[in-house]
Amino acid sequence: MSRRHRNGRLHTGRTGVLMVVAVLLLGTVLYYSGILPFRLRPDGIYGGNAESAPACAAAVIERPPLYLPRPDNKRSGYVIVTRVIDGDTIEIDRGKGESIRLIGVDCDEVGRDKIDPESFGWQAAMWVFEQMEPDAQVRLRYDDEREDKYGRTLAYVYLPDGRMLNEELLKQGWARIMRIPPNTRHADEFKKLQAEARDKGAGRWR
Repeated sequence: MSRRHRNGRLHTGRTGVLMVVAVLLLGTVLYYSGILPFRLRPDGIYGGNAESAPACAAAVIERPPLYLPRPDNKRSGYVIVTRVIDGDTIEIDRGKGESIRLIGVDCDEVGRDKIDPESFGWQAAMWVFEQMEPDAQVRLRYDDEREDKYGRTLAYVYLPDGRMLNEELLKQGWARIMRIPPNTRHADEFKKLQAEARDKGAGRWR
């Protein structure tokens, strides 16, 4: 065998070894970065590796009831709030349990029995609870239609400090506008508040 031929084989052998080493190094990097082993979801999109998948799963828990403490002093013209049902619905005590549906806004849905604490719907409900907890009573104002098809009272809800809860949910980005005639008295202001929250990336818009 000629020297030139032997050198060619040696060069080819070294190249092959270097390629194998490079592949092994790349595989090690991909494995520890979480990309390998490569898995596809049923829709053909990369689904991560088996070890990292549980960390990404939503933590579902039993739904807390969100009952509110009764205020020490009842304000004239106010009704006592007993419970937060979800971001856009509360329950008041006016002789009997009565659900109040906030006019003009719509929050993400919340599970009846189980909830994801990180979901926008539950974060909206908790935000409302935090606003109510120090002094759980509100003043109600109405529009043209007083009741929805589910028997809930439709209202603009005012907190003891004068803020309208409907507006505050939009400002904080926890609600979307929901314009349903004939209850459109504040529809233009609500639309503006949603646009501002969306531009800021607040709440559910982040």
